[in-house]
Amino acid sequence: MLVCLSIGLVAAPSALAQRQLGKKRGPTSKMYIAEARGETIIRSGDRVYTAQQASAFDAPGTIIETKDNSQTALVYSNGVSMTIAANSRVEVKQFEQEPFEAGKELVSDSRAEPSTSQSEIHLSRGGVGISTSDFATGSTMVCTTPLGSINIRGGNISIKTTDDETIIDLLQGSATVFGGDSDSAGTTMQPGERIILRRPGIDKPPVFFAMSIPVGDLAAANNLVAVAANARATVTFEVIERKAAVGLDAPVVASTSGGTATGSATGTGSTGNGQVQGGDAAGTASDDTVQEIVAKPTVPAQLPNNIVVSPAKLTN
Repeated sequence: MLVCLSIGLVAAPSALAQRQLGKKRGPTSKMYIAEARGETIIRSGDRVYTAQQASAFDAPGTIIETKDNSQTALVYSNGVSMTIAANSRVEVKQFEQEPFEAGKELVSDSRAEPSTSQSEIHLSRGGVGISTSDFATGSTMVCTTPLGSINIRGGNISIKTTDDETIIDLLQGSATVFGGDSDSAGTTMQPGERIILRRPGIDKPPVFFAMSIPVGDLAAANNLVAVAANARATVTFEVIERKAAVGLDAPVVASTSGGTATGSATGTGSTGNGQVQGGDAAGTASDDTVQEIVAKPTVPAQLPNNIVVSPAKLTN
């Protein structure tokens, strides 16, 4: 009995190590800057820099602030795109993705999300226009403001907020609005509907107002969302699988996966040089491989023809 007990105690740590090494986690999610007009400051980890078009950065914990006369369009690595209006502050509270399926490739006109994700942003001031991909089963996206939160289940939505008022315009899809801690059931929105959360006074819960989106405000909401939707075509996200760096004492496990997985989304927009900013993005795809998301700017299938006329042929 003592011999068997001794063998069990020796074997247990090895089995535990194998289970820990085999635990799967998704790659670090990315955000890609498809458009940057004016000045936008990005705080990602310990880095603070000015947003540059056609660059990417690690999403979790990032804070994005736009200045006067500025606008930035971003694309998540799950296909969701977002326009941030001038004088806005957005914090990416959460953005986690499950491991991509090895060998899975999404064609350029697909809107399907490459893996299940959970994301949450906090809009403390300003406005955003969000155009989502077709979420995978189990995916969630939440936008919070000083007055409440919006559970976005898919579609196109515009959100503007101050400390005293939040305006939500649902253009397409479905969303549920929660006003403060007391509103547990939430209010489900319909396309074409506007909900206003307004603070009536200090230490009082926000008041709901529901109406159709005013005609005078509809064009502005559509334009904000359209910029986001168009940004989706400027980038695809490829997943590279490589061997993980493991300790010398770790058990040897044969590789069981390989190849790449790609995710992309559609629309129209400009392209860039694809410079990647931020830290390494990696997650376990199998027992000894990790996944790393790489942003790849798209190139038009047919480049424009630039016709140059000789100065000698120009007439006065």
